[in-house]
Amino acid sequence: MIITIHQPEHLPWLGLFNKIAKADKFIILDSIQYEKNYFQNRNRILGTNGVQWLSIPVSNKGHMDGSIANTRIASDPKNAKWKEKYLQTIRMSYGKYPFFDDVFSVLKSAMNIETPFFCEINISIIKAFCEKLDIHPEYIRSTELNVDGLKSDLILDICKETGADVYIAGPSGRDYLDMDSFADAGIEVVFNDFHHPEYPQRKTDQFVSHLSALDLFMNVGFTEAKRIIMSGNESVYDFEKNPRDIFR
Repeated sequence: MIITIHQPEHLPWLGLFNKIAKADKFIILDSIQYEKNYFQNRNRILGTNGVQWLSIPVSNKGHMDGSIANTRIASDPKNAKWKEKYLQTIRMSYGKYPFFDDVFSVLKSAMNIETPFFCEINISIIKAFCEKLDIHPEYIRSTELNVDGLKSDLILDICKETGADVYIAGPSGRDYLDMDSFADAGIEVVFNDFHHPEYPQRKTDQFVSHLSALDLFMNVGFTEAKRIIMSGNESVYDFEKNPRDIFR
């Protein structure tokens, strides 16, 4: 059983979809603390004047004591029409791109849910994009699990609770994972060293890396995007023939 774990970031970058595609189960880490001014409620796109942030307005009241799952969308009057402004920004940025209609309709539908929690919108978008990319893991939220602890202990607890024998970690996991404890539990840890590929990108003479995957989708469409996403480390494995060789 191969699992991976990640926060439900907003409009994630290519590397997250690369990691999810290799897992049997994607554990959505929504039980940890919301982090202000990070990628949990915002991400970068290529706008009309270059790189810009797209954000879901979030209420920061009590965020130090709350989790991602229970952090609310800001409800003050100035943010009343945030979704309309958000979608209009995307239309202005990508409206003339060849795959705009397909991608925009998927995103708009995913965002068209009634919820006071920004996390629910993030999860809806991630699932919708995975579906279009033909990526079909089992989704489990950490708030649904009986797990505890911090950092390495939390990850190990989630792995045990979900029956993992292989855990796909990001490169930063090398800095905090207690590898001995995973080995003692019979769980293999593999690090997904994703090398960001370049792709045909409009509006710029110099490729801009590490944007939201939305930029890739708008430029090349979902089918070609899947190939590009998996090219970030596909040279070292034959995923279709032997999934367990993907990290060798």
